Amino acid sequence: MEKIFIIEDDFWIMKSLELYLWNSWYEVFTYSTGEEGVKNLKDINPDLIILDINLPWKNWLEICREIRENNIIPIIMLTARNTENDKLKAFDAWADDYIAKPFSPKELLARIQSILRRIKMKEEKWNTIKHWKIEINLDKMKVKVWNNEVFFTKNEFDILKKIFEANWKIVSREDLMDIIWYSEYLFDRTIDTHIKNIRKKIDHKDMILTVRWEWYRLNN
Repeated sequence: MEKIFIIEDDFWIMKSLELYLWNSWYEVFTYSTGEEGVKNLKDINPDLIILDINLPWKNWLEICREIRENNIIPIIMLTARNTENDKLKAFDAWADDYIAKPFSPKELLARIQSILRRIKMKEEKWNTIKHWKIEINLDKMKVKVWNNEVFFTKNEFDILKKIFEANWKIVSREDLMDIIWYSEYLFDRTIDTHIKNIRKKIDHKDMILTVRWEWYRLNN
């Protein structure tokens, strides 16, 4: 079930949208402030965000840019402000769509489905694995971090792929040693060196956890 964040301070709009999307077979998480939504991004990793422009405390533009600093989750802006300038600001902050209030829930649902369908088609076409800000292209053996391509050696790529495909299950040091190749000798510490290099390249030292020095797994 695909997960959707609704960040909206109008209680009745938030609740009616939540019910409508739940009945449309989406898992929905609601927040009344942008700070709450951003705080829970990493733990829940939603597939799409519906973001209201008129939020308390932090400016909507700051929230949108803060989300974009770490991931490429699609964002639909929801607002009563419908000027050309507002739309240009939203798209400048990398919003994916913009819908004005009052709106039709059916139209919003159609836009959500359209965005998620395009993403799914792209992933199937390029045979990719994604987690947080990292995208692995299995066909081309390439890795993108924050949408920027980063060079990985074949051994580093194979290790990262193995850990990602395990889906948060632990991967033993022996399993990783089996998938990499050296012309002469493979030392036990070689895996640690590769993991260290991978963490540096993905710019996230906690993305891959070491469990009791013998296993590795993907962090949530």
